[in-house]
Amino acid sequence: MLKLIKGNPAGNLAHIQALSHARLSNYRSFFGATDDGEALGLYQWNDDLSAVLFRTISLVEVVLRNQFHHAMSQRYGAVGGQGSKDWYAHVALSSLSKSKIMDVTHYKQGQQLLPRVPTPSPDDVVSGLTFGFWPRLLDLTVDIHQQPVAWGPILLDVLPGHRQRQASYWAKLKHRDALFARLDLCNELRNRIAHHEPIWKLGPLMVESRSRHGSPVAIQAPAPTTPADALNRLRMLYDRVTELLGWLSPAVAAKHKVSDMHLRCLNLLQIDTLSDFRRALPPAEIDLATVPNLRSLRKALRYAARRKQPVLIKDGHRLIGHLTCTTP
Repeated sequence: MLKLIKGNPAGNLAHIQALSHARLSNYRSFFGATDDGEALGLYQWNDDLSAVLFRTISLVEVVLRNQFHHAMSQRYGAVGGQGSKDWYAHVALSSLSKSKIMDVTHYKQGQQLLPRVPTPSPDDVVSGLTFGFWPRLLDLTVDIHQQPVAWGPILLDVLPGHRQRQASYWAKLKHRDALFARLDLCNELRNRIAHHEPIWKLGPLMVESRSRHGSPVAIQAPAPTTPADALNRLRMLYDRVTELLGWLSPAVAAKHKVSDMHLRCLNLLQIDTLSDFRRALPPAEIDLATVPNLRSLRKALRYAARRKQPVLIKDGHRLIGHLTCTTP
């Protein structure tokens, strides 16, 4: 039975060397890891958590852009079908937002920007915009005819799951500023993960607002100083991301709450799970091609579970799955 699980100490050492001792030093200092082996386990925890958070934020991003696109298309645009029009050509976007649109609708030839042929559809344009475009859209005040943008009813359509269902609420700048801060928070987390920054290494928590008239946004809580603080902050940030998803689409949020992705994230944000990763053994391997019977497979998996050791499931040379064993 034991021959079904093969340790890989050489691979563990190679992994540490590839990441560099310097990169792992943050994990040693903040989490008190006693050696690079423990730091590597914590690094893997950060990597797993980042992957789950990124998938959740990506889901939010898709729903967010579709909600804005549909709501704006109901009010602006001449080209396209119902719910998908070129509204972005009929409102007074900032120069930065216009450039983001042009990145999709045009291409560069020498020093010239030339329109793409055929012209990208409104759906293609919107799908090509980055997350950062959407918070900035809230700065929009007028259309191309200098008529005010009615953010009150627009945001009622964008956020059907929000507790505030009065257009007058969203007509107030301070409430749109709070929404901007929530969207910007999600974008900041997304970019942090995309740039391979440690997700637990967080600064002060700011009040959900925007700096206006020279007044900085107030600090709500200081930067985390302990692993428990970091986990609590990450859980709060995750709750804010999923709350935003519920504002945008209660149906999608309800499905997400019963998904493996959500349960996996909640598990990764537990202090016991963090400790398990810190003591984690390198991944074991089980090759189904060599398993003599189901009983042997069960014994191998139970052995891995007692050791809380992750298992790579292979079929010959082909990797077909990964199991995380956290309970005996």
